[in-house]
Amino acid sequence: MMEKRIPLHRRLRRGRHKRVARLQDMIVEALYQVFPRSVLHGGTAIWRCYFGNRFSEDVDVYIDKDTKKIDRFFEGLKRAGFKVLKKRMTSNSLFSVLSFESTEVRFEALFKNVRGIVKEYETYEGILFNVFTLNPDEIVREKISAYLKRRKIRDLYDIFFMLRYSEKEGLQLDLQKLLHGFKDPVDEEELRALIMFGAIPTKDDMLEYIRRFVK
Repeated sequence: MMEKRIPLHRRLRRGRHKRVARLQDMIVEALYQVFPRSVLHGGTAIWRCYFGNRFSEDVDVYIDKDTKKIDRFFEGLKRAGFKVLKKRMTSNSLFSVLSFESTEVRFEALFKNVRGIVKEYETYEGILFNVFTLNPDEIVREKISAYLKRRKIRDLYDIFFMLRYSEKEGLQLDLQKLLHGFKDPVDEEELRALIMFGAIPTKDDMLEYIRRFVK
């Protein structure tokens, strides 16, 4: 039996989340017009490509460092009505803050040649189109690294969520590293504002799930 999913526009309850979601769609569409092999990762990839239920604000991608294409990408966004509030580029990354009709969204890119897998991206309106993203195990590894560095509850939740798609054998050592080096999140109460629907697991709930997965 086919699983029935709640359309994205019905899962979002907050007005700001709805506005950000629409802007993310515009950014991703513009991105693939200029960087057709770009790879989405991070929280937005999880809730758009893996039907996650945690809202994520940033658009995080891997792209080639091609300054002409980057300029063309931002020019396209400006023509679409975006304002570029911040734009900072280093030798290996790009950070930007964009606004559209008073709503802000962050776009961050790492200049790294990453081979993604094809997945369907769900837009705010429920339209599906193909993008490149990381496979589940790679996303979990990125999130483990992120949690150990900054101890954000959203990273722990993303690990917990993505394990349903992951292969146990490939993640044993990574998850053991997380459990051995685990320290309490610095912002556990923030998860409630990010979960779009359903029960909100505690830190202990998620750790117990991870321990069972490792066994």
